[in-house]
Amino acid sequence: MQATSVTSKIKRKAKAILLGVGQKCLLPPQMEVLTLLLTELKISSYHHKGIARIRRHGLLHPTKLNLGAGAFCKSGFLNVDLFPGGDLTLDLRRGLPFASNCCETIFSEHFFEHIEYPKTISNLFHECLRVLRPGGLLSFSVPDTEWPLIDYEHGPEAPYFRACLEHHWHPDCTTRIEHINYHFRQRGQHLFAYDQETLQKLLESVGFANVRKRAYDPEIDSEHRRVGSLFISAMKPLNHN
Repeated sequence: MQATSVTSKIKRKAKAILLGVGQKCLLPPQMEVLTLLLTELKISSYHHKGIARIRRHGLLHPTKLNLGAGAFCKSGFLNVDLFPGGDLTLDLRRGLPFASNCCETIFSEHFFEHIEYPKTISNLFHECLRVLRPGGLLSFSVPDTEWPLIDYEHGPEAPYFRACLEHHWHPDCTTRIEHINYHFRQRGQHLFAYDQETLQKLLESVGFANVRKRAYDPEIDSEHRRVGSLFISAMKPLNHN
């Protein structure tokens, strides 16, 4: 334990030195690349710790998964995120390291828009299909992109732009196009913006059935996702191998 603590301190100090040198010697675009590299190295470390935890605690057969849980863990679910805070740290871009046909429900809130489209998200949805039992449910939400696009032409007092201010969704945005850019990009964190049509195409292409838009469900969905979200459910076919 003491050796691990010393190693962590050395790593933190080395990172601080590297970033300090970078800020003095690198241009902003180069500094962004360095920061991204360091983040990816940290993510890789967390991922390997998550894999070790799965093996150590026998977590290969979860019945309920919450992907990209962040700070909003769900009781009764195995809560997974890139960073510590839930039950398990995993880089979900690498797939789901769980047994096939073990899960009855996979849930997620405002996570899939952070995954590259179309290849990486298609692979992840395919993994969700594999892990779900026949008849199992994928249920999730993403930011509702149709709403801001429809409301743009109705001016800054349209419901979407009023909601942005009321809920403090987009810090420092004052114009309609600033709000829309934040919705699509969120300072580089959002990698794709979805509507129902695109999600249905994507989910059906990997084998899901009964893809539909659903209502907000207070039993599982977080209250702060009630407004501004597109809620989707899809089922693994009963006859799927």
